[in-house]
Amino acid sequence: MTNAYRVGGVAVIAAAISLAIADRWLRVTTVQSIPSPPAPTSGLFAPPVILEIMVTASLQQRAPWITTDAELRDNVEMWKRMHLADWSLVPEAIRLEGLNNMLLRYRHTLNNPAAWDQMTVFEWDATPQPIRTVAYRRMVAYWSGFYDVGGPYDLPPALVAETLAAIVMSESWFDHRAHSVNRDGTIDVGLAQASPYARQRLRELHASGRVDMSLVESDYLNPWLATRFVALWMMLMLDETAGDLGLAVRAYNRGSANASDRLGAEYLATVQRRLTRFIRNNDAPPSWNFVWRRSRELIRASRQEAINYRFRP
Repeated sequence: MTNAYRVGGVAVIAAAISLAIADRWLRVTTVQSIPSPPAPTSGLFAPPVILEIMVTASLQQRAPWITTDAELRDNVEMWKRMHLADWSLVPEAIRLEGLNNMLLRYRHTLNNPAAWDQMTVFEWDATPQPIRTVAYRRMVAYWSGFYDVGGPYDLPPALVAETLAAIVMSESWFDHRAHSVNRDGTIDVGLAQASPYARQRLRELHASGRVDMSLVESDYLNPWLATRFVALWMMLMLDETAGDLGLAVRAYNRGSANASDRLGAEYLATVQRRLTRFIRNNDAPPSWNFVWRRSRELIRASRQEAINYRFRP
Protein backbone atom coordinates (compact mmCIF):
# COMPACT_ATOMS: atom_id res chain seq x y z
CA MET A 1 0.00 0.00 0.00
CA THR A 2 1.43 3.30 -0.98
CA ASN A 3 1.92 6.18 1.41
CA ALA A 4 -0.91 8.06 -0.27
CA TYR A 5 -3.40 5.31 0.53
CA ARG A 6 -2.19 5.15 4.12
CA VAL A 7 -2.63 8.89 4.59
CA GLY A 8 -6.13 8.79 3.06
CA GLY A 9 -7.21 5.95 5.33
CA VAL A 10 -5.97 7.72 8.40
CA ALA A 11 -7.87 10.89 7.38
CA VAL A 12 -11.12 8.96 6.95
CA ILE A 13 -10.76 7.34 10.33
CA ALA A 14 -9.96 10.70 11.96
CA ALA A 15 -13.01 12.31 10.34
CA ALA A 16 -15.26 9.48 11.55
CA ILE A 17 -13.95 9.84 15.09
CA SER A 18 -14.51 13.60 14.95
CA LEU A 19 -18.07 13.15 13.77
CA ALA A 20 -18.76 10.64 16.53
CA ILE A 21 -17.37 13.01 19.12
CA ALA A 22 -19.40 15.92 17.73
CA ASP A 23 -22.56 13.81 17.68
CA ARG A 24 -22.07 12.77 21.29
CA TRP A 25 -21.43 16.39 22.33
CA LEU A 26 -24.60 17.55 20.56
CA ARG A 27 -26.73 14.84 22.16
CA VAL A 28 -25.42 15.52 25.67
CA THR A 29 -25.78 19.27 25.26
CA THR A 30 -29.32 18.95 23.92
CA VAL A 31 -30.45 16.66 26.74
CA GLN A 32 -28.93 18.94 29.34
CA SER A 33 -30.69 21.98 27.84
CA ILE A 34 -34.17 20.46 28.23
CA PRO A 35 -35.76 21.85 31.44
CA SER A 36 -36.79 19.44 34.14
CA PRO A 37 -40.56 18.80 34.40
CA PRO A 38 -42.30 20.92 37.07
CA ALA A 39 -42.83 19.45 40.47
CA PRO A 40 -46.35 18.11 41.13
CA THR A 41 -48.70 20.85 42.40
CA SER A 42 -51.17 18.64 44.24
CA GLY A 43 -49.71 19.72 47.52
CA LEU A 44 -50.17 23.41 46.70
CA PHE A 45 -53.62 23.57 45.09
CA ALA A 46 -56.31 21.17 46.19
CA PRO A 47 -58.73 20.20 43.43
CA PRO A 48 -62.12 21.95 43.70
CA VAL A 49 -64.95 20.15 45.47
CA ILE A 50 -68.02 20.03 43.23
CA LEU A 51 -71.28 20.44 45.13
CA GLU A 52 -74.95 20.44 44.24
CA ILE A 53 -76.78 23.02 46.34
CA MET A 54 -80.10 24.86 46.31
CA VAL A 55 -80.49 28.51 45.36
CA THR A 56 -83.48 30.78 45.91
CA ALA A 57 -85.01 33.09 43.32
CA SER A 58 -87.93 34.01 45.57
CA LEU A 59 -89.66 32.63 48.65
CA GLN A 60 -91.66 30.33 46.38
CA GLN A 61 -88.94 29.40 43.88
CA ARG A 62 -85.89 27.27 44.67
CA ALA A 63 -83.76 25.26 42.28
CA PRO A 64 -80.65 23.03 42.31
CA TRP A 65 -77.33 24.58 41.37
CA ILE A 66 -73.85 23.16 40.71
CA THR A 67 -71.00 25.07 42.38
CA THR A 68 -67.65 24.55 44.12
CA ASP A 69 -66.39 24.90 47.65
CA ALA A 70 -64.27 27.89 46.57
CA GLU A 71 -67.31 29.78 45.26
CA LEU A 72 -69.23 29.13 48.46
CA ARG A 73 -66.34 30.42 50.54
CA ASP A 74 -65.52 33.61 48.63
CA ASN A 75 -67.78 34.41 45.67
CA VAL A 76 -70.15 37.32 46.33
CA GLU A 77 -72.27 36.49 43.28
CA MET A 78 -72.77 32.98 44.64
CA TRP A 79 -73.73 34.38 48.05
CA LYS A 80 -76.41 36.58 46.43
CA ARG A 81 -78.18 33.51 45.06
CA MET A 82 -78.58 31.79 48.44
CA HIS A 83 -80.91 32.27 51.36
CA LEU A 84 -80.17 31.02 54.86
CA ALA A 85 -82.34 27.96 54.26
CA ASP A 86 -80.07 27.04 51.32
CA TRP A 87 -76.95 27.37 53.45
CA SER A 88 -78.28 24.83 55.96
CA LEU A 89 -77.92 22.14 53.25
CA VAL A 90 -74.20 22.90 52.65
CA PRO A 91 -71.61 20.67 54.39
CA GLU A 92 -70.80 22.15 57.79
CA ALA A 93 -67.13 23.10 57.33
CA ILE A 94 -67.80 24.92 54.03
CA ARG A 95 -71.00 26.48 55.41
CA LEU A 96 -69.30 27.95 58.46
CA GLU A 97 -66.35 29.32 56.50
CA GLY A 98 -68.53 30.79 53.75
CA LEU A 99 -70.98 32.47 56.13
CA ASN A 100 -68.17 33.80 58.29
CA ASN A 101 -66.40 35.29 55.27
CA MET A 102 -69.68 36.87 54.20
CA LEU A 103 -70.31 38.42 57.62
CA LEU A 104 -66.79 39.83 57.71
CA ARG A 105 -67.10 41.28 54.21
CA TYR A 106 -70.42 42.99 55.04
CA ARG A 107 -69.58 43.80 58.63
CA HIS A 108 -70.17 47.54 58.10
CA THR A 109 -73.79 46.83 57.09
CA LEU A 110 -74.86 44.70 60.05
CA ASN A 111 -75.55 47.47 62.58
CA ASN A 112 -74.95 50.86 60.99
CA PRO A 113 -77.87 53.35 60.92
CA ALA A 114 -75.74 55.94 59.13
CA ALA A 115 -75.10 53.49 56.28
CA TRP A 116 -78.72 52.26 56.22
CA ASP A 117 -79.97 55.81 55.82
CA GLN A 118 -77.95 56.20 52.60
CA MET A 119 -78.62 52.81 51.01
CA THR A 120 -81.05 52.45 48.13
CA VAL A 121 -83.45 49.59 47.52
CA PHE A 122 -81.17 48.40 44.70
CA GLU A 123 -78.20 48.29 47.06
CA TRP A 124 -80.23 46.09 49.37
CA ASP A 125 -81.11 43.90 46.37
CA ALA A 126 -77.36 43.37 45.88
CA THR A 127 -76.78 42.47 49.53
CA PRO A 128 -76.83 38.72 50.32
CA GLN A 129 -80.00 37.61 52.09
CA PRO A 130 -78.25 36.33 55.26
CA ILE A 131 -76.80 39.82 55.80
CA ARG A 132 -80.20 41.40 55.25
CA THR A 133 -81.81 39.24 57.94
CA VAL A 134 -79.34 40.60 60.50
CA ALA A 135 -79.54 44.22 59.35
CA TYR A 136 -83.34 44.28 59.24
CA ARG A 137 -83.60 42.90 62.76
CA ARG A 138 -81.20 45.58 63.95
CA MET A 139 -83.26 48.25 62.16
CA VAL A 140 -86.40 47.09 63.98
CA ALA A 141 -84.56 47.25 67.30
CA TYR A 142 -83.28 50.74 66.47
CA TRP A 143 -86.73 52.17 65.71
CA SER A 144 -88.31 50.37 68.63
CA GLY A 145 -85.86 52.13 70.92
CA PHE A 146 -86.07 55.43 69.04
CA TYR A 147 -89.84 55.63 69.57
CA ASP A 148 -89.80 53.82 72.94
CA VAL A 149 -92.48 51.48 71.67
CA GLY A 150 -94.35 50.07 74.67
CA GLY A 151 -92.62 52.43 77.07
CA PRO A 152 -95.84 54.18 78.20
CA TYR A 153 -97.19 50.75 79.19
CA ASP A 154 -94.02 49.59 80.97
CA LEU A 155 -93.42 46.80 78.48
CA PRO A 156 -89.87 45.38 78.52
CA PRO A 157 -87.92 47.02 75.64
CA ALA A 158 -86.17 43.80 74.62
CA LEU A 159 -89.47 41.91 74.45
CA VAL A 160 -91.04 44.61 72.30
CA ALA A 161 -88.08 44.77 69.90
CA GLU A 162 -87.98 40.98 69.57
CA THR A 163 -91.73 40.85 68.99
CA LEU A 164 -91.50 43.46 66.24
CA ALA A 165 -88.74 41.43 64.56
CA ALA A 166 -90.93 38.32 64.74
CA ILE A 167 -93.79 40.29 63.16
CA VAL A 168 -91.57 41.39 60.27
CA MET A 169 -90.40 37.81 59.80
CA SER A 170 -93.99 36.53 59.83
CA GLU A 171 -95.16 39.18 57.41
CA SER A 172 -92.37 39.08 54.82
CA TRP A 173 -89.66 36.62 55.93
CA PHE A 174 -87.29 39.61 55.87
CA ASP A 175 -87.84 40.19 52.13
CA HIS A 176 -87.94 43.93 51.50
CA ARG A 177 -89.64 43.43 48.11
CA ALA A 178 -92.33 41.10 49.42
CA HIS A 179 -95.89 41.72 48.28
CA SER A 180 -99.17 39.86 48.67
CA VAL A 181 -102.50 40.27 46.91
CA ASN A 182 -105.60 40.43 49.10
CA ARG A 183 -108.97 38.97 48.17
CA ASP A 184 -110.22 42.40 47.17
CA GLY A 185 -107.28 42.87 44.80
CA THR A 186 -105.37 45.32 46.97
CA ILE A 187 -101.68 44.72 47.64
CA ASP A 188 -99.69 44.67 50.89
CA VAL A 189 -96.07 45.66 50.36
CA GLY A 190 -92.57 45.54 51.80
CA LEU A 191 -91.02 44.20 54.96
CA ALA A 192 -93.99 45.41 56.99
CA GLN A 193 -96.57 44.16 54.47
CA ALA A 194 -98.29 47.51 54.94
CA SER A 195 -101.87 47.39 53.68
CA PRO A 196 -103.46 50.14 51.56
CA TYR A 197 -105.52 51.12 54.62
CA ALA A 198 -102.40 51.41 56.80
CA ARG A 199 -100.54 53.39 54.17
CA GLN A 200 -103.41 55.85 53.81
CA ARG A 201 -103.89 56.03 57.58
CA LEU A 202 -100.22 56.92 58.08
CA ARG A 203 -100.55 59.82 55.67
CA GLU A 204 -103.62 61.07 57.56
CA LEU A 205 -101.91 60.74 60.93
CA HIS A 206 -98.91 62.66 59.66
CA ALA A 207 -101.13 65.42 58.29
CA SER A 208 -102.80 65.73 61.71
CA GLY A 209 -99.46 65.79 63.51
CA ARG A 210 -99.88 62.48 65.37
CA VAL A 211 -96.84 60.84 63.76
CA ASP A 212 -93.58 62.36 62.59
CA MET A 213 -93.33 60.93 59.09
CA SER A 214 -95.29 60.08 55.97
CA LEU A 215 -94.26 57.70 53.20
CA VAL A 216 -94.89 57.56 49.48
CA GLU A 217 -95.65 54.17 47.97
CA SER A 218 -92.07 53.38 46.90
CA ASP A 219 -90.78 54.09 50.43
CA TYR A 220 -92.34 50.88 51.71
CA LEU A 221 -89.76 48.90 49.73
CA ASN A 222 -86.94 50.72 51.54
CA PRO A 223 -86.06 48.57 54.59
CA TRP A 224 -84.91 51.55 56.69
CA LEU A 225 -88.27 53.28 56.21
CA ALA A 226 -90.41 50.14 56.30
CA THR A 227 -89.04 49.13 59.71
CA ARG A 228 -89.76 52.64 60.95
CA PHE A 229 -93.35 52.15 59.83
CA VAL A 230 -93.55 48.91 61.87
CA ALA A 231 -92.52 50.76 65.03
CA LEU A 232 -94.99 53.59 64.42
CA TRP A 233 -97.86 51.27 63.59
CA MET A 234 -97.28 49.12 66.66
CA MET A 235 -97.36 52.25 68.81
CA LEU A 236 -100.84 52.91 67.45
CA MET A 237 -101.92 49.29 67.99
CA LEU A 238 -100.72 49.40 71.59
CA ASP A 239 -102.67 52.60 72.17
CA GLU A 240 -105.79 51.01 70.72
CA THR A 241 -105.40 47.87 72.87
CA ALA A 242 -104.48 49.70 76.09
CA GLY A 243 -100.94 48.31 76.05
CA ASP A 244 -101.88 44.63 75.63
CA LEU A 245 -98.93 43.38 73.56
CA GLY A 246 -100.54 40.09 72.51
CA LEU A 247 -103.71 41.84 71.39
CA ALA A 248 -101.66 44.51 69.60
CA VAL A 249 -99.81 41.79 67.67
CA ARG A 250 -103.14 40.35 66.56
CA ALA A 251 -104.34 43.83 65.60
CA TYR A 252 -101.24 44.42 63.47
CA ASN A 253 -102.48 41.73 61.10
CA ARG A 254 -106.25 41.77 61.66
CA GLY A 255 -107.02 45.32 62.75
CA SER A 256 -108.29 46.23 66.20
CA ALA A 257 -111.91 45.31 65.40
CA ASN A 258 -111.01 41.73 64.44
CA ALA A 259 -108.02 41.20 66.74
CA SER A 260 -109.84 38.70 68.97
CA ASP A 261 -111.06 36.39 66.19
CA ARG A 262 -109.69 32.98 65.23
CA LEU A 263 -107.36 34.36 62.56
CA GLY A 264 -105.97 36.85 65.04
CA ALA A 265 -105.21 34.01 67.45
CA GLU A 266 -103.50 32.01 64.72
CA TYR A 267 -101.40 35.01 63.71
CA LEU A 268 -100.28 35.60 67.30
CA ALA A 269 -99.32 31.92 67.62
CA THR A 270 -97.25 32.17 64.42
CA VAL A 271 -95.44 35.27 65.66
CA GLN A 272 -94.71 33.63 69.01
CA ARG A 273 -93.30 30.49 67.35
CA ARG A 274 -90.95 32.54 65.21
CA LEU A 275 -90.01 34.71 68.16
CA THR A 276 -88.96 31.62 70.09
CA ARG A 277 -87.24 29.68 67.34
CA PHE A 278 -85.63 32.32 65.14
CA ILE A 279 -85.45 35.61 67.02
CA ARG A 280 -84.39 34.00 70.32
CA ASN A 281 -82.55 31.23 68.45
CA ASN A 282 -84.01 28.19 70.20
CA ASP A 283 -83.47 25.11 68.00
CA ALA A 284 -83.04 27.27 64.91
CA PRO A 285 -81.67 25.79 61.65
CA PRO A 286 -77.85 25.53 61.62
CA SER A 287 -77.20 28.41 59.21
CA TRP A 288 -79.56 30.73 61.08
CA ASN A 289 -78.00 29.73 64.41
CA PHE A 290 -74.48 30.51 63.20
CA VAL A 291 -75.35 33.85 61.60
CA TRP A 292 -77.31 34.91 64.70
CA ARG A 293 -74.42 34.13 67.07
CA ARG A 294 -71.55 35.32 64.87
CA SER A 295 -73.24 38.60 63.93
CA ARG A 296 -73.74 39.42 67.61
CA GLU A 297 -70.03 38.82 68.23
CA LEU A 298 -69.07 41.12 65.36
CA ILE A 299 -71.50 43.83 66.45
CA ARG A 300 -70.16 43.77 70.01
CA ALA A 301 -66.58 43.87 68.71
CA SER A 302 -67.41 46.84 66.46
CA ARG A 303 -68.91 48.71 69.39
CA GLN A 304 -65.83 48.08 71.48
CA GLU A 305 -63.58 49.21 68.65
CA ALA A 306 -65.59 52.43 68.39
CA ILE A 307 -65.28 53.03 72.14
CA ASN A 308 -61.53 52.36 72.06
CA TYR A 309 -61.12 54.75 69.12
CA ARG A 310 -63.15 57.47 70.80
CA PHE A 311 -61.17 57.32 74.03
CA ARG A 312 -57.76 56.56 72.56
CA PRO A 313 -54.90 58.43 74.32
